[in-house]
Amino acid sequence: MRHEEQAKRLERDAERLEEQGERVDRRIDETRGDWESKEHDSSVPGAQPDPGEEEEEVAGAETDPEELDEEGGP
Repeated sequence: MRHEEQAKRLERDAERLEEQGERVDRRIDETRGDWESKEHDSSVPGAQPDPGEEEEEVAGAETDPEELDEEGGP
């Protein structure tokens, strides 16, 4: 009996974590979309790089979450 209870609890925990992960993914997508729209809006100060200044690349910023292994690397 004890093992069955623990298995059910672990399944619930896994489902909860999966839901939270999906919620975080949606929030990231929303935030990325918001930032990208602000980058194209000249009325948003600081969203565009200064003239002559190259945009800095952030490691992993363009990495597709599907391409990451379980340890978070490509």
